[in-house]
Amino acid sequence: MIRLYIGGTGNGQAELAEKETGKKPVECTPEEALKSPAIDSFHLVTRQVLEQGGSPQEYARKLLKENPDAVVCSDDIGCGIHPLAKEERIWREETGRALCILAAGAGTVTRVFYGIGQRIKG
Repeated sequence: MIRLYIGGTGNGQAELAEKETGKKPVECTPEEALKSPAIDSFHLVTRQVLEQGGSPQEYARKLLKENPDAVVCSDDIGCGIHPLAKEERIWREETGRALCILAAGAGTVTRVFYGIGQRIKG
């Protein structure tokens, strides 16, 4: 099952994921992520999905189905200052919803604070 690592920007999600799983997360396109063993910056994947006219929520369901053993790292972009630009607000909301879907289907979910993981599921 998917192993999800989330945290604020620069908190070490990818480094902890690699240490715990032996898989080095890499930045991917949405197409590459469907086959990659370890995905870094999932929040940027959701941005690309939106820019291509797709649904990040549907993409998350597809990722669970097509790449069920992936390690997924993402910044938690839903915290902080509320963006003025409508597109930025939509991206943050859609990414949060996609991460909810991944978290529900994941075997483990780890919140990372300053390189320290806190298991919140699994």
